[in-house]
Order: sequence, then C-alpha cells, then structure tokens
Amino acid sequence: MNINKQTLESALDSASFPVVAVLLVHFTGDISILDKLPKPNQVMLGETQGFLSKEDKQIIKNLALKEICRFFSTHEANDIYVPSNEELNQMMNFIVGESVSSDYIPMMLSDLNIASHDSKSDLGITKTTLEVLIVGAGMSGILAAIKLAERGIKFKIYEKNIDLGGTWYENKYPGSRVDIANHFYSYSFEENHQWSEHFSQQPELLDYFKRCFDKYDIRKNTYFETKVTDMKFDDLTQTWEVVSLNDGRSNTEMINIVISCVGQLNQAKIPHIKGLDKFQGNMFHSSKWPDSDVIDGKKVAVVGSGASAFQIVPSIAKYCEELTIFQRSPPWMFPNLKYHEKVDEEKKWLLENLPFYSRWYRFLLFYPGSDQLLDSLFIDSSWKDREDSINQKNDEMRELFTNAMLAQISDQSLIDKVIPKYPPFGKRMLQDNGAWLEALHLPNVTLLTEGVECMSAKGIVSSEKEHEFDTVIFATGFKAQDFFDPIDIDGGSGSFKSIYKDSPRSYLGITFSSMPNFFAMYGPGTNLAHAGSIIFNSECQINYICSAIEFMMDNDCKVIKVKPDIEKQYQDRFDEQHSQMVWQHPKVSSWYQNSTGKVVTTSPWRLVEYWNWTNNFNPDEYDF
Repeated sequence: MNINKQTLESALDSASFPVVAVLLVHFTGDISILDKLPKPNQVMLGETQGFLSKEDKQIIKNLALKEICRFFSTHEANDIYVPSNEELNQMMNFIVGESVSSDYIPMMLSDLNIASHDSKSDLGITKTTLEVLIVGAGMSGILAAIKLAERGIKFKIYEKNIDLGGTWYENKYPGSRVDIANHFYSYSFEENHQWSEHFSQQPELLDYFKRCFDKYDIRKNTYFETKVTDMKFDDLTQTWEVVSLNDGRSNTEMINIVISCVGQLNQAKIPHIKGLDKFQGNMFHSSKWPDSDVIDGKKVAVVGSGASAFQIVPSIAKYCEELTIFQRSPPWMFPNLKYHEKVDEEKKWLLENLPFYSRWYRFLLFYPGSDQLLDSLFIDSSWKDREDSINQKNDEMRELFTNAMLAQISDQSLIDKVIPKYPPFGKRMLQDNGAWLEALHLPNVTLLTEGVECMSAKGIVSSEKEHEFDTVIFATGFKAQDFFDPIDIDGGSGSFKSIYKDSPRSYLGITFSSMPNFFAMYGPGTNLAHAGSIIFNSECQINYICSAIEFMMDNDCKVIKVKPDIEKQYQDRFDEQHSQMVWQHPKVSSWYQNSTGKVVTTSPWRLVEYWNWTNNFNPDEYDF
C-alpha cells in the first residue's frame, strides 16, 4: 500500500489524536510506545481529542508521521501488528484516560473486533429444515437476515412497505436524521467510512441499509407489500399459523419460528382531538410526509415539540408564511455543535485508509456513551433541593443545559416556555446545535403552550382562540406501548394484546412465556435512553436468538418457550429498577411509560449487563 506523506500529514490535522496514538502500537509492534506519548485525559461523550493540548497533538502527529511512513515503506497493510487482548486492554485504558473496568473488557473487545473480516464470506449453507419468518425489513430485520444466513438458518422476510428501511424508509420529513453518532450507529461488522455528516440524514441512512441489504443478497428472501395480520401457535403441529395480506389477497401458512422486527416506532400516534375530520387543509403525521409541497408560503402548525418536531421546525421555518408550534412540554437538550456538521474529507480518508483507525474511533465514541450516565439517573430519596432534578449530578446537568439554552435566548418571553420543569433525561434528550432556539426567534414563528381543544374547518381551536392554518403536522410520536401492533398474536393462551394490554411481560425483551417459538428484536424494555445505540442492542438480541435456534437445531427441538418463573424474575427486577429511576419520576410523562405511568419501552440496564445476558444463552431457562 502506498501512503503519500503529504496526504497523510494533511489528514492527520483532522484526526482524533488519542486514536492516532494507539495506532502507533499497530505500526511499531511496541506497546511501550504509549509510555512516550502525552496521555489523554478522561474521555467525555462527544469529546474525541482527550483534551490534549496543541503541543501534545503535535508530538503525537510528528511521531505518527514518521512511524506510519516508515511502516508502509517496507510493509503492506495486512502486515500490521495485531496486539494481544492484554495489550488491547492497555490501549483502551490509554485512549479513554482511565482504566476500563474488567467487566467491560470482553464486550469492548467484541465490538472493537480488531481482527475483523468480511462477514459475507462466512455466509453459511442451510443446515436445517426449520424456517424462520422475519416480520419487518428495517434495521433489525436486515440484521436478523444477515446473521441467520451466516449460521445456515433458513428464513424469509415479510415487509408491509414497498421497500426496505423501516423507520428510515417511512420518516422522510425535512430534517430527519439520526441522533447517535453515525460511526457508531452502524452495524459493527459493516462500517461506512464515507458518512457525509457525523449525524446523517434520512436519505443517507436509508442508502446505507440498502447497501447492506444488497451486499448480503437478502432481496431474494424478501416479500414486500406483504403485511402480517394474524398469528396463532398450533400446539398440534408445533408451528405458527401466519396470515398475511399481499395485493389484497390473504395467505395462510405454517411457520416454525417467528422473529418480530416491527420495532416500537412503527405505528403513528395522532392524539384524540375532536373535529379531526372537519379540517379542510393538509393534515398528516410526520412519518407520512407527502410528496407535494405543503409548506412553502403556507400557514403551518406543528403539534408537538419532541424529537421529530425538533428536527422539522428548523428545516421548514424559513419557508413558511407563518409557523406555529403547539407544545405540551419543552424538551431538554444536550449541547452538541457537531449535530449538523459535515465530516471533512481528511477524516473520511483516515477512516478509509489508515488500518484500524475506524475501529478505535468507533471505540472512542462507544465507551463514554456506554454506561457513564446511568448512575446519575437514579432518584436520590434524600434529594430535597429541587423538584426538577433528582440528585446532585442530575442537578449539575440541569444547570449546564439551562445555561446553554439561556445563552441562545434573546427573546425573554421564550424562557418560561423552553426551560423544562422536569428532571433532565426524564424524556428523550435532544441534540442541540442551536437550530431549534434560533428557529423559535424567527419573526414568523410562534411557540404556544396552550392546549389543543379541537379542530375546525379552518384550523386548530386552542384554549384561547381559533388559529387558521393551511397545513397541520402531527409530530406526536408513535404507539410505542402497543407492541407488535397491529398484528393479532395468539401463542395458544389468548391474544397477546388482550392478556397484557400496554404492560407486556417478557424475558430480556426477546422471549415470552405466552408465545412459543417467538422472538422479538427491539421488543419491550429494550429502547435505549441512557447509552449506546439501538443497533448495539439489536446485535445483542440477534446473537441471543441465533444461539437459541442453534440449540433447537442441535438438539432436534421443535418448540422453545421461556419458563414463566424466569420471565417473572426478570420482569420483577425490571420494574423494581425503574421504580427508582428518572423515567418513572412523578414529574415526568413520556412515551417510555404506559397508561399507568409504568415504564415499558426503555431498558434500565447497563449495556454490559445486557451484553453478558444475551451473550450467554442458557437452555435451563427454557422449556423445549
């Protein structure tokens, strides 16, 4: 491999220098080189330079330029040194400026996958007559297909839409983008070195999943515009009777195993407002954005101020004649200047060309975003200082976030409207690069905290007056608590919906004592609100599911069902953990909670706990 010194020198100016430092172990084969380099300080989420000084960075750059050029003058890229696990651990400690706890090392080594190879070469030959139905071709459905194929497990996918992508296919609204750093929000085995932004927009995300879909040749197993409506487990045949609709025709078939990949955010939620059918203008949910222009020069209402509205409003405000936001409660925001930032070409070059740079960069994003925050989300029962914080650390973050918002506000009338009165992290945190508050200051934008009473032919009637609109957008989220909706699932003991309503019981959010031969990805209690990325969680889940199915294959088992006492023990621990956490605080109301205020969507566990549980399938917890 020919590395041009001038290109390398220019690219290193855009590098993460803690990453460059540990790369020198690979290029020299000498772990002791880290002792000669400036040491990064303790890592923080979103900070990829280890708080190194300009002088420290120059020292690392000079040595890197020398050693990397020397390496490539006599070696090829595949000659690079692969450290032992013990050395990799030392490199982890160096890059994050602290000792990585021993219980995190196996998980981090697994994700780091420093000797990574192309998973496609491992695609297996079908080893069983068991057939798996994957419901949904979004992020987790594509992942499930790839991993089942690797293990030689026969599968097919039914997808209700005309194309793949799930939430990244449906949510095409202006400004739609991921709020997890893209170099971590991607499959661990399928990196993308060419993300154009650090937090990419919907078209680029959809394109990524399409490339994965095609690379692993999943299309031949996928049936689009095929909607599963009913499933009932037949004890006699030990299979699921699955009813689906395609092109208006109903089809019934018997399937051995079902994996639900429908997720939690797939059924649009529009509030129950009187007179919805009276409105004569354009009206739609944010996930059903029309192809025609219904914004330019229009009087527009956005109902909601959560994650979708937070992205939509800054993207459309300057095009509207008037834009009015109806807000129930304001969001807390995490300051992040990189939220809309482009990835420069030098960074892309490093990710693409410098061996292992991308793996260590991913690690540097992952580690501080794993479980550092979790301890601060538990309610301190002795905390009496304020009702809008839950402990000392949480209150410090409240002050930090409040001050960051106040620094952006020149219109003093906005202060009471935009500063939340509930504890930080109680609801989904939003990434703040200034775009939201800047939009609220525009002369054609109005933020209302009045209740929506009803709809009229002309617009919205609030608690104070009637407002006329051409277009009404419901940025009101999804029916996240209605798991597997709208499929009617009966595992043999009655309809899942009728048994559990909006308070499902599961084991690990993956298996259910009421449903044999059924697994879920992004199931109950597996949303991540404190750490990681949902792709990380999905990889944990499919690893566990594949282990369970392989056990069935190896032992000629036709049925698998988690034992009720195992499910109960897990669910009791889940509920007890949440009772102590900010998401169930009395001042908080969010989509994490069901109709009684109990959290049912979101995980309270450390990532490392969930990784360990899902990395160790235990057949003793199941009936076969």
